[in-house]
Amino acid sequence: MRNTFSDQGGWENARSAALDENEDGFRAYLKVVDDSVWDRAGWEQVRQAALTAREHAAVLFIVDSLAPEHDYPIQVVDLSEESRPPFRCIARELWGVDNNLNLANMDWEEFANRTDHRGVFRGFV
Repeated sequence: MRNTFSDQGGWENARSAALDENEDGFRAYLKVVDDSVWDRAGWEQVRQAALTAREHAAVLFIVDSLAPEHDYPIQVVDLSEESRPPFRCIARELWGVDNNLNLANMDWEEFANRTDHRGVFRGFV
């Protein structure tokens, strides 16, 4: 989901990096939301709106004003009843978070506890 509209190129690059298939053939399966009604909406506001849907994924990804930085650190928002604090994930590793959380192969903490000092998950390597 896009929630900043001041950097079109940054949005396009982050979106492309998040959707690209990696060298092993894995990719995130995302529904892209590019609607200016969400301009500058906070993650909790977006989370609450997502939760009103009859069906929704386990996790929500937000491309905000910080995402166009190097490696595109996209905000990861929990859609479970527990509402755990968000973390960020670089775009090229988003497939792992998306696939594993939505299929319940891994838990939120397995990713959140592996973030760096800036709160960014960069993979398990």
